[in-house]
Amino acid sequence: MKKLFLVDQSSFADIRLQGGVYVDKTKEIYDCIGKSGKYFFLARPRRFGKSLLCSTLKEMFSGNRGLFKGLWLDGSDWSWEKHPIIHLDMSQAAGDNNNVAGFIEQMLALLKNIARAYDVPLSSSGIVGLVFSQLVVSLYEKTGKKVVVLIDEYDKPILDLCEQPEHRDALHRELSSFYAQLKPLETSLRFVLLTGVYKFSKTSIFSKLNNLTDLTFSPRAGALLGYTQKEIESCFSEEIDALAAKGASSRAEMIEKLKNKYNGYHFGVDTDTGALSPGVYNPFGLNHTFNENQMKEEWFASGSPSYLIKKIKAGNFKEIGPDGLSVDFSFLNESNEPNNITATTLLYYAGYGTMQAFNKENGYVQLGYPNAEIAEATSKRLMALFVGAGDGPDILKLAVRIADCFRKHQLDDFKELFNQVLAQLDYNIVLRHEKYFQTVIFLLLNSGRLRVAAEMHTNNGSMDVVIELPDQIYILELKFNEPAAKGLQQIKDKDYAKKLWVKGLPITAVGLSIALGKNIVQAKCVIDVAVEAL
Repeated sequence: MKKLFLVDQSSFADIRLQGGVYVDKTKEIYDCIGKSGKYFFLARPRRFGKSLLCSTLKEMFSGNRGLFKGLWLDGSDWSWEKHPIIHLDMSQAAGDNNNVAGFIEQMLALLKNIARAYDVPLSSSGIVGLVFSQLVVSLYEKTGKKVVVLIDEYDKPILDLCEQPEHRDALHRELSSFYAQLKPLETSLRFVLLTGVYKFSKTSIFSKLNNLTDLTFSPRAGALLGYTQKEIESCFSEEIDALAAKGASSRAEMIEKLKNKYNGYHFGVDTDTGALSPGVYNPFGLNHTFNENQMKEEWFASGSPSYLIKKIKAGNFKEIGPDGLSVDFSFLNESNEPNNITATTLLYYAGYGTMQAFNKENGYVQLGYPNAEIAEATSKRLMALFVGAGDGPDILKLAVRIADCFRKHQLDDFKELFNQVLAQLDYNIVLRHEKYFQTVIFLLLNSGRLRVAAEMHTNNGSMDVVIELPDQIYILELKFNEPAAKGLQQIKDKDYAKKLWVKGLPITAVGLSIALGKNIVQAKCVIDVAVEAL
């Protein structure tokens, strides 16, 4: 029987009752929350399974053991004790009203609906925090059981108003008052989980809940959401074989294609050892791929990074250069005010970037694209912004042709095509330094579906750009107003290729020189290329 992919379904009960696909995460859930923990927080990108996690916990704390038949939790020592549940999806309290009055009205309606379901009275107060507090106490007193609170997408009302600071700040204060109730209610609560995309300060979550367990970067929560490689190979074996048959490729080749295109999110980090948690796949995108038996790009298409793009532009592009993605982990881990959140932080939490390495010596995290889907799609969105060209499709056509130059080892053509890109630069945004142009090259190559790494570190420096093809590796060194031969010589002098010989592929060194005249308005950027096989 064909599996039922309920790709837009976040109800654990509905998935189980309708025979939908559920990758068993109950052991990971158990390992993360234990049997005695109380306050938890988890940040993950959109459509990564946060709502399904909340729904699963709801059924666990409701004692609905029958829904877990055949899953790991059913054979565990979970108590299956029934608790009253307050399950709030904050996306239902955000949206069209875009003001504090609308938020209060919708929140009060949600709380009153829960009160009616449990047949407990609520006062007519219009203060959301007080009504919430009364609901918790009333449920505890009526049932004699401590209350479970699940708040999904806690930050959605703020996100909806990110570009309306006058409404956003007022709503921020209202949310802070609401979440502040969680601490004094401790004696009435059994378990609390808040999920969201970002970690916003001044919401009372990270300041008032001093016993909060933040799972966001915890190694044990690294695979709590998302599919691991082992899970997709065991749970979706038939779907992988079907994709392989359709593409006339072997199973091993198809697994490698899926891994390259969709895997690569690292959420957990051990700051003592520097080890990252294993890579995971976005479940939403992969479910669509398996359901329709074709390599889809549904996750990126399901939402626009418009706010991120505006932040990058407002910061004059300085954060998004390839070497600008190295960030102090403590900075990435701390909560931020909505108006002060940086483009780098947005890039990570929104899912357009992920941790690629952690340096335990200096505490810095190297960020990068998680996979080919995100690299290509994000690069295309950023391309027009960096190049400033009016006709995006023409730039993307050039990106494809430039990528083909490397595939076919026709670098004279690359020089000609890249000069066509440089000729379209908007001189109102051109930055007079090497890293701006390095970023343009990086985005062009990603947009052309090449596997690209920037600022790859060696024991003798870092390589500007590395391109890995199935049969060839290129090392690119960029120079600004200096001869291309100087970049070529640097690759050889610092023996950059040594790190890559282990791959067993031919390596070609490429020196690039971009010349820009003194008068930036009148000057034309020109690229020169020097090439040598190593």
